[in-house]
Amino acid sequence: MVKSLKILFLAEGRLGDSIIITPALRAIKEKYPDSFITILMFRRHKYVNSAGQINFYIEKSDYKGTARVFLNNHCVDEVLEMDRIALRSLKGMKRIKSEFRGISYLRRQKYDIAVCTFPQNRFVIWAFLAGIKKRIGQKKQGFSFLLTDKPDLDRSESGIMNYVCNLLLPMGVTAASFETVFNISKDSVERIENIFTEKGIVSSKKIIAIHPGASAPDRQWPPEYLAELIKQLQSTKKYQIILCYSEYEKPFVNELKKYIETPLLEVLDDSIDDLAALLCKCDLALVNNSGPRHLAAAVKTKTLTFFEKYGDVMWKVYEDENFHQILKYEGICEVCDENKCSGLIPDGKVYGANCIRKVKVSDVFSRIESMFSQ
Repeated sequence: MVKSLKILFLAEGRLGDSIIITPALRAIKEKYPDSFITILMFRRHKYVNSAGQINFYIEKSDYKGTARVFLNNHCVDEVLEMDRIALRSLKGMKRIKSEFRGISYLRRQKYDIAVCTFPQNRFVIWAFLAGIKKRIGQKKQGFSFLLTDKPDLDRSESGIMNYVCNLLLPMGVTAASFETVFNISKDSVERIENIFTEKGIVSSKKIIAIHPGASAPDRQWPPEYLAELIKQLQSTKKYQIILCYSEYEKPFVNELKKYIETPLLEVLDDSIDDLAALLCKCDLALVNNSGPRHLAAAVKTKTLTFFEKYGDVMWKVYEDENFHQILKYEGICEVCDENKCSGLIPDGKVYGANCIRKVKVSDVFSRIESMFSQ
């Protein structure tokens, strides 16, 4: 009788990265239904207690924030979280002791397999020191000599989705589907339905959700461009526009409002669940290359995504190009390196790298019209 495998996924803590690995998790459960899968998420929010002390620890997730991606996912048995920024804030012996405390915790769990989902030195070193016998990660990275299985993969050649799934080949696992998943809570569905009712949002018009979030300002299509697009969409009388955003996007939204005279229909997303429920009720999500893009795809909503010139090299991950389309500048960008974006925002501007600013409002409008005519 084959024993139940204990598998540790060492993963990034961002929303998009978390959603991207859900097909790989499903593939493992299909091959090894009795396996016990743990996700260790490396968060980026420094925790400081009331005494002003920085605390670093590994703890079982309370499923707040990005960990919601794995809540009620039958392919995930446990989620652990650690605070990367808190760890980096520690110096000298304090940091060494904290790292070994985390490694000791993992060693006690007696995992059979570790999957280092992204090429990071810490993932590889921790898996080795935790005594995990089978350690999988890509060949082209530092400390790869500590891995037992190192597929010769490159994220920039196959795309992130293929990359993560192909890391499982040493386990004899092949993904039959690249469909991502996010399970929306009933409470969030009810909250969003009430918001739609209160704001008079009806299904007689096509509903377009616009989310301006991104991990960096160079990835954001400029607010003055977005304002002009919203005006054009509103003038057709065919669409209802919902501007959804979190506290992080408020500076962008405040800038956007400077270019729009009429009131916007706004929804502040307080949780990933609520945002997922909102996106699920929309016909199209207009987004940057960011977590909301992947969340919209996971709840089966069409997406139209702004990319820097070479941003799609790794992140063009969805197979249905009619359902999920990208917007990028097709000409020559004078500041981008060959096959790599510089992320350079023009002098005097706050948002949008040089290449992303070359995506015209008229082209975006035409693409939206085309997606709804299919």
